[in-house]
Amino acid sequence: MSISEIFEALKKRWILIVSITLVATLISGILSFFVIKPIYETSTKVFIGKEESNLEGYNSNDIQMYQKLLQTYAETIKTNEVVQAAINNTEADLTVSAVKGALTVTPVSDTQILQIKYQNNDPELAKEILENITNEFVVLAKELVPNGNVRVIEAVQLPEDPVAPNKKMNIAIAFLLGLMVSVGLVFLLEYLDNTFKNKENLERELDIPALGVIPVVDEE
Repeated sequence: MSISEIFEALKKRWILIVSITLVATLISGILSFFVIKPIYETSTKVFIGKEESNLEGYNSNDIQMYQKLLQTYAETIKTNEVVQAAINNTEADLTVSAVKGALTVTPVSDTQILQIKYQNNDPELAKEILENITNEFVVLAKELVPNGNVRVIEAVQLPEDPVAPNKKMNIAIAFLLGLMVSVGLVFLLEYLDNTFKNKENLERELDIPALGVIPVVDEE
């Protein structure tokens, strides 16, 4: 197809393009605003180090040791026992696997800090679950390393705005997808259309000259 034929095909089926694009955008908007439940995320930060009474002997080797232990502490937070104990302190009907699937524990690079995040459809429940998990972890960590200092340095806050769905992004993606699908459909219909649109198209396809053209006369 030549460039002029491409523009002609798009112009001829512009209603199809606009309709599909608008429908895709509208569906995405309805799903994002009224169907998909918002997800809220809350977080906290925990410091891992020596007991305060042992701070005088704190050196670079101690810092490196605790930095290496961060991953061990991170896995401790995600154990079934810690999560189940946190759930038991609430009235929520949650499973351990569901909570663990929404729980993220990340050692902050080159620090002795663990960042813990949890997501839930209920902002208050998200805050309550994460607080309970943090409290259970602090108790267990002191049992595992008696001379360790595990301290919450950033309290859990009640999330105000959801982190998902990203409504603007969803609508923009739906618009682009609808536009691409509709344009692709137009090209497919043109490919399947075996009729000749003009004299030049006839001569090119059949490789024979046209003897004449029958004009279209509008009836008055």
